[in-house]
Amino acid sequence: MKRALKFLFIFLFVAAAVFAMVIGLNYSGFKTLFENKAGMAEGSQYIENTYSLEGLAQFVGEHPEWVSITSYNVNDPDSGIFYQENIPRALGATSNIFLLMEYERQVAEGIIDPAEIVTLEEIKKFALPEISENNHQKLVEKFEGRSATLDDIVKAMLQNSDLVVADYLWFKLGEQNIRALMDTLNMPETSLPLPFSGMYMRINPSLNDTAGLDSVSYSEFAEQAIESARNLKDDSIFNMEVKAQFEDDRLSLSFMQERDALAYFPQATTRELADMMALLLSDEILSKEISQQIKQKLRWPMGSEPIARSFSDYGAIYDNRMGLLGGIDFGTSIYDGHTSVQAVFFDQLPVGFWVHMSANHMQEDYQQRLIWDPALYETTIKEIAKNNE
Repeated sequence: MKRALKFLFIFLFVAAAVFAMVIGLNYSGFKTLFENKAGMAEGSQYIENTYSLEGLAQFVGEHPEWVSITSYNVNDPDSGIFYQENIPRALGATSNIFLLMEYERQVAEGIIDPAEIVTLEEIKKFALPEISENNHQKLVEKFEGRSATLDDIVKAMLQNSDLVVADYLWFKLGEQNIRALMDTLNMPETSLPLPFSGMYMRINPSLNDTAGLDSVSYSEFAEQAIESARNLKDDSIFNMEVKAQFEDDRLSLSFMQERDALAYFPQATTRELADMMALLLSDEILSKEISQQIKQKLRWPMGSEPIARSFSDYGAIYDNRMGLLGGIDFGTSIYDGHTSVQAVFFDQLPVGFWVHMSANHMQEDYQQRLIWDPALYETTIKEIAKNNE
């Protein structure tokens, strides 16, 4: 009897310890998942048939409400995939392309010094707990304990889709300069890029009145987001209060509400974005020198062996956030030498299905293979035609 009681005691002790380590130390994460049970199940009916890219192509054809694609060979721009290409979609971190353009313009004109040393303390003012933390942590781990130049952090911003660096750079470049750039680009369906910290504060019901967001114009939303981000940068007390709230209750939104709130963020059409990439390829963005510098930084994926195996040239920016998977790219297939430009966006996706695509990096793989895999390209065209006659 004693031995049985001793065994039971040890078993209960070990079970409690395991619970404390697995559940207790990760209580916040488990609590969040429990509170979002409905969201995690949303779109689960699509998962079984979309583990292959062929299955994903079928999903694309069946769901024009969630997908926009523009993909064409630059030598044959009238023939390609033009699917929901004029529907505005949330830009997410692909808007960093415009910060890169303005950065390279200011470098070329001697306005800013790419060798300027930037400290992590300056950047982290814009870091909101639980918002794209993993992406920013990659930059912190790379530069912690050593100096980083302005050029270094711009490269890291592109590679990691780092929202924190993007906000730092937004204010470094200057609002009026960014507005002037957007006017110069003449992209009427593309919104002004905004500081991410300000947007996430504005949609947070614990920090702002969000009941009337539907009636707020984009220009009003932009002003409010910019002002919030500026306060985060300049007011240390406000900064601590905001970060404490995000630490305690993140966005105070369910996953589905967070996904829906992307409707207030800057948007663009895939047609305008792909056409912009075509201009970039032909060195027509701002100037030849600036275009070449932009392309060089976008080529960061070429360091990957799978990319180098399929492309002789490739450049991209991707984004991945709740309900959104998107990317803009240019690439030259190593197999037949043709060059394509693309913008591919999966927007407002069901949360559970988004988790499936995100965890398997399906959007990036799909977008890259649209350039070098003619079978997937033709399958996508056929699925779109079959379901959208």
